[in-house]
Amino acid sequence: MSAPNSRLAAVFVVIVAVIVGGAAVAPYALGSEADAGSDPVDVENQQFQPGTILPDETPEEGEITMDSDATGKTILVDVGHQNGVSETELEPLLSTLAENGHRIRFYRGQRRSLNESLRSADAFLVVSPREKFTSDELAGVEAFTDAGGRMLVMGEPPSVQVSGGILFGLGGLQETGPQTASLGSDYGIAYGSGYLYNMETNDNNYKSVFAEPAATTDLTTGVDRVVMREAVPIRTADATRALVGVDGTHLSTTRDPGTYAVVARSGNVTAVGDTDFVTRENAFDADNEVLIGNLADFLVDGEKRSGAPAEPGADEPQRPPTGGNGGAPTPPPRPTPAPA
Repeated sequence: MSAPNSRLAAVFVVIVAVIVGGAAVAPYALGSEADAGSDPVDVENQQFQPGTILPDETPEEGEITMDSDATGKTILVDVGHQNGVSETELEPLLSTLAENGHRIRFYRGQRRSLNESLRSADAFLVVSPREKFTSDELAGVEAFTDAGGRMLVMGEPPSVQVSGGILFGLGGLQETGPQTASLGSDYGIAYGSGYLYNMETNDNNYKSVFAEPAATTDLTTGVDRVVMREAVPIRTADATRALVGVDGTHLSTTRDPGTYAVVARSGNVTAVGDTDFVTRENAFDADNEVLIGNLADFLVDGEKRSGAPAEPGADEPQRPPTGGNGGAPTPPPRPTPAPA
């Protein structure tokens, strides 16, 4: 055999030896069915320590309950103003009300006017409306609450949307937010700008701020701390600040720390500066379920006079007669006959 052929043969023998040797070692390196019953090999990895990299989470447990003994109340839920929250996301609150003997109706703005729908309701729930309420609707809402109807308004920070011809560099960023300002203005309640954040004390995210009671009210009964996932501050004049952000809470637009209210009440109106806390995903974080139950009690504990807001054409708002529980529209004055 020539020298070149001898070298080729030697290389071939080495390759075969490597393949055979590797096949023999593979079961030990990769594991096989033959050694499935053997004890596993412990692998130390100091870098993989879930206990040190995963933040503590707020326990998600509890039950949403109501203390009110009221039954048979009708809660009108606004979905007719391009509301930014779906009916499904409100399920924890609405299911609690239904399970306690109350009726849920939705105002969709199609067949009936809002004022007409409010006449047969005891409470009104408005969440993140994107369409403004008309002057007639605002007047009807005010008459509704003046007559004892309860209103719960939930808002959220404005969002930024792209407008114009973005493909050609002509587009811009437009800030849009819920149209809640007009609803609260008559009650000394206003939604601020920006969002609240806390870099020191939060629930796994700087926007998930904790809030605690600022006053002893029916809304804060049993509440120690709640989690607001993306909250806007509520500014008040004469309203009661029920829940405020904990120490270290800042406002995004100014970066100033402060005691910012996230839940406030003025008579028959309660405002909340967040919409995410009520969803199924967040309803059982901290004491959120207690707050949701308290808000449900607030909605049904009012005593609204019948017939408000008044029908179109009535000269005066409907008022109950002295000592009575009902009311009737004030009839228009009779025309004075012309002299013969």
